Amino acid sequence: MDEQARPGETGPEASDPVGGDQPIAAAPVIAPGTGDARVDAALTLLDRLPQLPVGEHAPVLKRVHAELTEVLGDLDTDSAGTSG
Repeated sequence: MDEQARPGETGPEASDPVGGDQPIAAAPVIAPGTGDARVDAALTLLDRLPQLPVGEHAPVLKRVHAELTEVLGDLDTDSAGTSG
């Protein structure tokens, strides 16, 4: 009898096409730079999230938010002097 799984059938070949019990790791995503070192540094902090328990995500997100807010505030004061 044919040992290969057919469409609609179950079996090791059909349920495990990779042939192992290990999950497939996602390729790391390399984000392009933003052109502002402070923004890039803040966004780099987000790379820690996958290794942290979900309960520890909030402090990292708050820090990133604070740093990005500071950058935006600096941009706002810089542009205030150039208008009009």
